[in-house]
Amino acid sequence: MAAPKAPVLLAVVNGQNITTADIDPRVRELVETLDARIAGARNQILEMEINTLLLASEANRRKLTPQQFYDLEVTRKITDPPAAEVDKFIEDNREELKQVDPAAARKQVVEYLRGEREAAISAALVKRLRASTSVVKGALPSASDLPASAVMATIGGRAITAGTINERLKPIAYDMRVNAYRPQRQALDQTIDDMLLIAEANRRSVGPEQIIRTEISDKVRPPTEQEIAKFFTDNKASMKGDLASVRDQIAQFLQDQNQVRLEEELSLRLRKGANIRILLSEPTPPAQAVSVDDDPVRGPASAAVTVVEFTDFQCPSCAAMHPVLEEVLKSYGAKVRFVVRDFPLAMHPQARKAAEAANAAHAQGKFFEYAALLFKRQNALDVPSLKKYATELGLDRVRFDAALDGGKFADEVRHDVAQGELYGVGATPTIFVNGVMLTELTSEGLRAAIDRALATPNSAPKVSAK
Repeated sequence: MAAPKAPVLLAVVNGQNITTADIDPRVRELVETLDARIAGARNQILEMEINTLLLASEANRRKLTPQQFYDLEVTRKITDPPAAEVDKFIEDNREELKQVDPAAARKQVVEYLRGEREAAISAALVKRLRASTSVVKGALPSASDLPASAVMATIGGRAITAGTINERLKPIAYDMRVNAYRPQRQALDQTIDDMLLIAEANRRSVGPEQIIRTEISDKVRPPTEQEIAKFFTDNKASMKGDLASVRDQIAQFLQDQNQVRLEEELSLRLRKGANIRILLSEPTPPAQAVSVDDDPVRGPASAAVTVVEFTDFQCPSCAAMHPVLEEVLKSYGAKVRFVVRDFPLAMHPQARKAAEAANAAHAQGKFFEYAALLFKRQNALDVPSLKKYATELGLDRVRFDAALDGGKFADEVRHDVAQGELYGVGATPTIFVNGVMLTELTSEGLRAAIDRALATPNSAPKVSAK
């Protein structure tokens, strides 16, 4: 293990410094290894880019699209696992699967094992391609200060630059920094609270445990039956079982909540009279070059702000966000351009076909009208319903049906999903404002992000090509 780095100042409390040496050692290690983990991620991205170029090069040689080549060499070779293998996996992982419905668990296991088969076949294909194609490594991926033009690898004469790798790294590095920041901030807050508690105990000439007992332990009380019953009623939809079967869990949860509230109140009282300066800051979401070239769009290309939404037409949260977007964006007029991209989630079985249908409507100039219908009728997204909505909007049904039944826009949807994953999209809706991922999915959060972008000249990153 590498030696600990020099302590970093995190806060000053009543003139006393708090550094990384004063917080939980496990958290300090997480923070101090962050740069090494980001460098590892950069190397993984480079390897993935190399593999992607190898696949594209071979596909081009065979006069196929990369997706056609992948389907031919990988997808078609994936077989379902035999029943005995599925049974053994379920038995070996019985504890992890015990809360899952047996039929659903079996389906999940089959998909997991198919995924393992796909990974193995794909790895074997890449190994063969690397053996037959020249791959020349360039600048070391561990170097974080390379110019964008620096060549990191050359595959069959095609270069991969540091600019490409760093763009792909942005959302991953941001997630890593956030995941290091959060426990660090919690550890810092705990250290500050402990420091103030000891100071207050010294002032009162008592032990810290006496203050804890007086201010927290003695005040924690079990919830009443009425409080338990009210909580059950308010949250019945998410409860498994009747009140009697979950009563003890609810009681413990409410009691724990009461204790947390008392702890927060004590912390606020102790901090009220203290001079606290926090130097640790939350990571800023990066601006990414989110491509928008042929997707459904409203607003002029010259708009100062571009809002890109990755959406799923079967996602309730997307349906709830739809009127918010409509209302907010309308108030900005030509200042904002709005682009919609597809990101159907695996948990929504009808979302992918709905996305294809929306693309078919887009081909006839009716995307936004069609999308509005899909969000209003999420309980009916089967193919016959998708075709019925096309009729309601006066679309050419022969053209629409041919596109939907023939999977004309399936590759477009797959492409959006693949690019969304590169931008760090993992859930829907995910919204970018001038390339910066929106963290507060509310009307106020969206307006604030747009206003910040409008107040920052040339804040929009260069739009990438699809």
